[in-house]
Amino acid sequence: MGAKHLSGRTNWQRGARIVGDAGEKDFTTLLAKQLPSYYVVTHQPDKLVVYNDNRGIKLDTLVFNTLTKKSLYIEKKTGNNGGNAHERVYKFISGSLKRLVREKYKTVEQPFFMVFSGTTFQRQKYKDEFSLLLEGENYAIMEPDFRNIAKVAEQIMEIV
Repeated sequence: MGAKHLSGRTNWQRGARIVGDAGEKDFTTLLAKQLPSYYVVTHQPDKLVVYNDNRGIKLDTLVFNTLTKKSLYIEKKTGNNGGNAHERVYKFISGSLKRLVREKYKTVEQPFFMVFSGTTFQRQKYKDEFSLLLEGENYAIMEPDFRNIAKVAEQIMEIV
């Protein structure tokens, strides 16, 4: 089976990437419209250098409050066909990563906010997982068509 089997598969990753990129951009655009003018919202901010040799992590959105001079980084995941995209956000609950980013990049106390959208994350299975594994963390599950964007914007304003 091996390589022959893999080479015969359709490239689902390309389609998922297109959907994911669009979801990130849509979220950032809609969020910016909900926030007061003293917030600056940046899609695809600069990499956070957190490892040796100038290596780091890229998040999807940066929200900067010009009054408090503090920022919040947002990681946005879109899922429509199950999968494990959401598991890649769990690194953002690492206490040492949060401490480093908070100190180096002048963020709020909890520097990361995770956002999940798409049909996958409407399922109770995922809601239960997030409720358990992300307890006490900053996150939101978007309703279809971003219907709850105003509520998510309120959450973000309470943080930064």
